[in-house]
Amino acid sequence: MPGVLTPDALPVLLGQWAADRSPHSVTKQPFFPKSWQSTPARIVRTLLAAGVSAAARLPAPFSAAGRLALPDLATQPATRLAIKSVNWSADAAILAGTLPGSRTLFMLRHPCGQVASVMRGNRQRRFDLRTEGTDMPFDEAATLRFASGHGVGTAAFQALPDAAKYAWSWRAFNEPAHAALATRPNVHVVLYEALCAEPARVAREIAVFVGLDWTRQTADFVARSTSHRGKAGYHAIFRDTSAAAESWRSTMSQADRSAVGAVVAASPLTRFWPGSVPP
Repeated sequence: MPGVLTPDALPVLLGQWAADRSPHSVTKQPFFPKSWQSTPARIVRTLLAAGVSAAARLPAPFSAAGRLALPDLATQPATRLAIKSVNWSADAAILAGTLPGSRTLFMLRHPCGQVASVMRGNRQRRFDLRTEGTDMPFDEAATLRFASGHGVGTAAFQALPDAAKYAWSWRAFNEPAHAALATRPNVHVVLYEALCAEPARVAREIAVFVGLDWTRQTADFVARSTSHRGKAGYHAIFRDTSAAAESWRSTMSQADRSAVGAVVAASPLTRFWPGSVPP
């Protein structure tokens, strides 16, 4: 990711992302049948992906095979490019403005749900990228600048409980991004809780917005992946979405809820969850 993204640099960046075939990017399962990939090619690629993933866990020198680029084995170019990012906010508006034919989905999650999830992931050491000198899994410098702009200086910020710091990160990420994106005609704001509560309906709305067909394969996957029963890992694709969206209500301490509520009380985004953000 470039330090400062410009409209001129955007096509180069997107080209680099589209060409990325590193194991980290392309071995995540499940793999779906593609219109641009034959069945034998999909089977071969699945076997290659399993081999590369297994090699990455071996000791050197065998682990070197785990860094091999994995080809698509496509019979024709893919018709759509989809990019998912969990930390690309400000520059997403540049993409939406520079490429009006593109479609951007911006997902908002309840601040308590987001903070509880990230705090749990941090305790489990799920995050690799941290600001040097801090154990917070977010851009602390950017969060400090945002908080300072709202009257909370560095000393006051550092004195806050962790949940409040995470809440400031939620505000610093979401408020500028929403302000820059929400009014654009090629941007659709998705509430995480609405998607979890009615996955088929909301996912179908998303498909219409981005111009994709709603196929039987899509409907079956949405139904299966959102109604999973039993334990699910932190990054699991299959889970009980209704339970996932509301889990913070039973796992988050009242002190942490109140700390988050105190920070986000002034956020204009709380209107998306009327009456559900703790005071």
